[in-house]
Amino acid sequence: MLALAACGGDDDGSMRATLTDEGCTYEGDKTPPAGMFTIDVENQTDFFGAFAVASLAGSTTVEDDLRPYLEQAQQTFEETGNLPDIPAYYEQVARGAAQAGESTFLDLHLEPGRYALVCFVDDLPRWQAHAAAQLDVGG
Repeated sequence: MLALAACGGDDDGSMRATLTDEGCTYEGDKTPPAGMFTIDVENQTDFFGAFAVASLAGSTTVEDDLRPYLEQAQQTFEETGNLPDIPAYYEQVARGAAQAGESTFLDLHLEPGRYALVCFVDDLPRWQAHAAAQLDVGG
């Protein structure tokens, strides 16, 4: 594995995502070099959780495109019980699951590009999605 230094985060260089009842947070390097690394993930909710990394096509960003989409998807799910189609700019490259109160990790090999780290409460009939961070992976 390639050890990464955190930007303004912990001194140990780790990359971490934490799912809580309030949302999802990320600590660690947001501009890692391409290659292999691990993101530690923790589900602090009382529900089944999932963590995903997806590539974002073109000029798509988490702030301008993915967050508004997830807000709309949440509203659609609450109103209809159905999820809208996944946007064309979002291609999942890794996904991991963690039961309520458990931790695990995502082992990744990423090429240069823009990626989103997304956390889900995926315990139907409850569903929520939170964009934790944008990762701009360098060459």
